[in-house]
Amino acid sequence: MSKKNDSAAMDVQEGPEKKKIESKYNPSLLRECIFAGMTASEIMAKMGVSHRQTLKQYVLKLMSDDRTFYEVKGLYLKNSRRPKVNNKLELKLYMKSLDLQGLVINEGDEFSVSVENEMIILTKV
Repeated sequence: MSKKNDSAAMDVQEGPEKKKIESKYNPSLLRECIFAGMTASEIMAKMGVSHRQTLKQYVLKLMSDDRTFYEVKGLYLKNSRRPKVNNKLELKLYMKSLDLQGLVINEGDEFSVSVENEMIILTKV
């Protein structure tokens, strides 16, 4: 027990004042964005949230407070914004998990591939 008390006392004495991180949770702004039909990416930009998990927590808190279910498009997509090249030099993209912003893709659709400024660009033909 004395070790806990001693280490706690040392933490207070040694370190400078810790910064208090303030939450960017704004229930009225979040509710307004959800009712406007904004996507998760748009809401994150508007609220200044940098991590999707943080937005998930905010939406869950709002649902708990309002006792209402809210659906935010793109909130629960898998993070495939950084697909990796495998050992066969293949790059696999799973279209279901990408935010295609309304682009309709069906089986058999073809794409042209171009490279510009170290970017691979797929254009639907």
